[in-house]
Amino acid sequence: MPAVPSHVAPTVKVAVATARRVQLVDVTDSLAEAAGASGLGDGTLHVWCPHTSCGLAVTEDEEGLHEDLAAVLDELAPPDRSWVHDDLDRRWQNLVPGERPNGDSHIRALLATTTSLCVPIEGAGLGIGRWQRIFVVELDGPRERMLTVQAWGSPTSVDSGDSQTLPRTDAAP
Repeated sequence: MPAVPSHVAPTVKVAVATARRVQLVDVTDSLAEAAGASGLGDGTLHVWCPHTSCGLAVTEDEEGLHEDLAAVLDELAPPDRSWVHDDLDRRWQNLVPGERPNGDSHIRALLATTTSLCVPIEGAGLGIGRWQRIFVVELDGPRERMLTVQAWGSPTSVDSGDSQTLPRTDAAP
């Protein structure tokens, strides 16, 4: 098999403005645009969220599911609980003027999101499932957020062949 030339696309920034304290913002179309603009036919799109009170998630765009997630996070990390992170008499690290109480947001981000995703680029688009969408999960909004997007792989002009589907693996009974 001949070597397929690789290509690294320029880094792209995707701005996300959130409107509520807890909110799922669908960024799939923006990421698909970045994948298309990368000039890659096949490869990897890496998305990085450089924040600690929001993160990334792959799930369905279905309101009931989003409400369920908010309810579960309220149970696991209630905002009205006492958080040591919010006790400014004890806390001395990473303080900024006007610091707001958001200890629950950090815990929620650790429980329900990730800081990065790698998504396949297939045929110059995102290789995601039928119901999959990519979300910024805001847990301390409203805020201005920024994602860093990088892509690498085979240029669209290179015919690397069709992707191969391997035989199904069945779980043991």
